[in-house]
Amino acid sequence: MTKNNRLASLKKDFIAALRIIFHEGLSDAFAHLSARVDGGKKMLFMPRKSPALVKASELFVVEFDKPVAQSAVHQAVYKVRDDVEAVIHFHSSAVILLSVVGQTVQPMHNYSAIFYEGVPMFEGTGQVESPERAGEIAQILGRSKAIILRGHGAVVTGRSIPEVCVLALYLEESARLQVEAMKLGTPKFVTPQEAERIAKRTFKPASTERAWEHFKAKARA
Repeated sequence: MTKNNRLASLKKDFIAALRIIFHEGLSDAFAHLSARVDGGKKMLFMPRKSPALVKASELFVVEFDKPVAQSAVHQAVYKVRDDVEAVIHFHSSAVILLSVVGQTVQPMHNYSAIFYEGVPMFEGTGQVESPERAGEIAQILGRSKAIILRGHGAVVTGRSIPEVCVLALYLEESARLQVEAMKLGTPKFVTPQEAERIAKRTFKPASTERAWEHFKAKARA
C-alpha cells in the first residue's frame, strides 16, 4: 500500500471513529481524536468541530511541537509513549460522574478488566491549555491505556484508531456499570492479577475488529 493509500485508509477510520463516539453518546459537539503518521513523527488531527460533522478533507497533519488548538495532550502522549498510535479525548457522562466523587474505573467485569494496569486520575480541573499541563497528564497516564480527568472526561490511548475507539466505549461502559453497581451496594472488584488474566483471554485483535465492525454498522444505520 502506498503512503497516499495508507493515509486515505487512516482518514476513513478516523471519520468512522468520530461518528461512532457521537452515535454512542460519548461526545456531544466536543471531543477530539488523533493518529500517529509520517513514521511516528507527526499526527493526523481534526479541526475544532463536532465529531458528527468533521469531513475527511478537513483532517490535517501536524508536528508534535507545533501549537494547535486542543492538540497538547495528544502531542504530549505521543512524545512519551512509543507504543501509542491513536489518542482520543471525550467527555462521557459516567466517567465524569465517577471522577467527581473521587472514583476511577476499577476491574469488575470483562470490559473493565481490560484496564488492569489501572486508570489514574488527573486532579486538575478545567481545560488543558498548556504543554506543561498536557505533559503532566501524560506522565500520570504512565503505561496505562486511559486516564480520567476530574470533571472533564477521559483520555484513552490505543495501538490503532479502531482499538482506541473500542477502548473508549469499553471505558464508558465500565464507568456506567460501576456507577450503577454503587447504587446497589459495594461493587466486588477483581484483583489486578485476575483482571490481567481476563484481559489477555478476551482483549484480542479479533475481538477488537469484531466490535469495531459492529459499532461502524450501528453508526451507519
